[in-house]
Amino acid sequence: MNSNPRKNGSHDSELSFVELVVRYQDGTLTPEGQAALEAELTANPDRLQEFAELQMQSTMVHGLFQQQAFEPPRPATTNRLSRRLNLNAWGWPVATMLLLGWGLWLYSVEQRQFAEKATPQDNATASSHGVRLAGSSQATLFGELVPRNNALLELRRDYVLTGGLVELSFPTGASAIIESPAVFRILDREGLALDTGRCSVHAPDGAEGFRLETPFNRVVDRGTRFSVSVSENSETEVQVIEGLADVYRKSPEQLQPRVNVSVEPENKPIEELPLEVRLADREARRFVGAESNGTKTLPFAPGMYRRRLPDRVVGYEATTDARGGALSLLEVTVQRGGVPITYAADELIPVTLTWFKSFDAADPNGHLTGGAELPAHRGDWLSDRLLNTGVINPGGQQAPLTTDPVMQTPEDPLHPGTPGMAVQFASPVVNGPGPDVVFFELQSLTNPPGGDTFHVSPLVFRSGLQSMTVDMYDLTIASPEALPLGGFYLYRFDSPVDSPTILESLNCTRTHVRLGFRGLAVGIDLSELGYAEGEQVDGLFFQDADDDTHRVDPVFIGGLPGKTGPAGKQEN
Repeated sequence: MNSNPRKNGSHDSELSFVELVVRYQDGTLTPEGQAALEAELTANPDRLQEFAELQMQSTMVHGLFQQQAFEPPRPATTNRLSRRLNLNAWGWPVATMLLLGWGLWLYSVEQRQFAEKATPQDNATASSHGVRLAGSSQATLFGELVPRNNALLELRRDYVLTGGLVELSFPTGASAIIESPAVFRILDREGLALDTGRCSVHAPDGAEGFRLETPFNRVVDRGTRFSVSVSENSETEVQVIEGLADVYRKSPEQLQPRVNVSVEPENKPIEELPLEVRLADREARRFVGAESNGTKTLPFAPGMYRRRLPDRVVGYEATTDARGGALSLLEVTVQRGGVPITYAADELIPVTLTWFKSFDAADPNGHLTGGAELPAHRGDWLSDRLLNTGVINPGGQQAPLTTDPVMQTPEDPLHPGTPGMAVQFASPVVNGPGPDVVFFELQSLTNPPGGDTFHVSPLVFRSGLQSMTVDMYDLTIASPEALPLGGFYLYRFDSPVDSPTILESLNCTRTHVRLGFRGLAVGIDLSELGYAEGEQVDGLFFQDADDDTHRVDPVFIGGLPGKTGPAGKQEN
């Protein structure tokens, strides 16, 4: 018996669910409809996943329209995405954007249903190429969720990378890092097509012959590193970092547009294609169109090549409740200095909340999130390992701090306390390569998908130190590694909270929340605040950036320890 309504339910059932979501998005959902939507999402985990997809697709469509509205008109291009969406009329109403998101969601449902009906032979063919997603950084794909790390990718289908970066690994040993915005396809075990965007290729010994197809050219690796950039008008720029790369002109039949996006023009053997040029170390060339004279030598620009994905929070693991919601942090994996390191939760350096001040008005969502009973010390909810407990909605300001925060209890009316929150580490955090502190936020699926923007500042400023602003998390709503969270209670206060003492003592009321939250995460590099390599940091100050109506919701902050290598040397 199959209980998945996406497989057994009627098309009318799908439409009624989507209609509830669309009405929820545009604010016309009745209380009865709200109850029906919550019941559907609570009863069926698949529906929660679909809700998240539709929310992200609507957000991306809105972003595309907003970009179109505020950017000058672009010349016509051969980009298939532009032709398919025809976004020149930027004045469409919000309802049209939601309908387009609705259509994209229904299309994705149909595509998944088609994939589920594929024969075992088809599935075997699709997985035999062995090309996987090695990693991603703040990546978003138009109309779909980003696959998990190490997931097999599909052959000969367009992936539209609208944000961030992805790294692909090929079974031959080659790897490719693609930067947004980009449109790319996997051709086979040693071939990649790039219609637009930038790609950095590493083909070590044994992977020679890896090819990258652009609209007019084929670039074949002869070892070992090169970058390719394809503009919207299909101009191709090749920079060879190390080794050699051969550039060929496409045959006339390969220049024909694809009528069926799943069918790639047949690739002619290399010996049948005219060799345009062989590029060696530190050589660069731009290729325009299909004519042999459409080339231009360029200055060598090594900065065009990306050797690895940025240092970041890669993922985390947590215990779960009966519904699969994440509860207590077990471990977190962070790339530091290019090396992924996994830390057990008990290795992380905990914090103590030493200051808290809200905005001047009472926050309707409260300042505490946690279980059914308040702890003896409310601030402890920030330092435990639970990802659905925390001290949330601190105050802030639009401009980050440039001087020491004021933290006095009782408050001096002539020198009011600084809105925000301060934490003290149980032991100093040593500034090493990459992130030094991990910051987890509880985030609703209907809030900014990249996370709520916040400032981080030193507790004591001196020459060379500065604040930094985090406006995009490493693990966003779109990241499959951002886990859905278990249910929790919000604790609301009738008046503003202007000190840690008030936070601990003021009466509050609780509200149970179970719907659609995920645990986002970002790494904080102390070097970006101006601390020197190896310098010790005792604490930090956090503020909401006050850039919108959404406030940052910290649920866990922890310092990263050094690791001890085989020779007993501490490494970060």
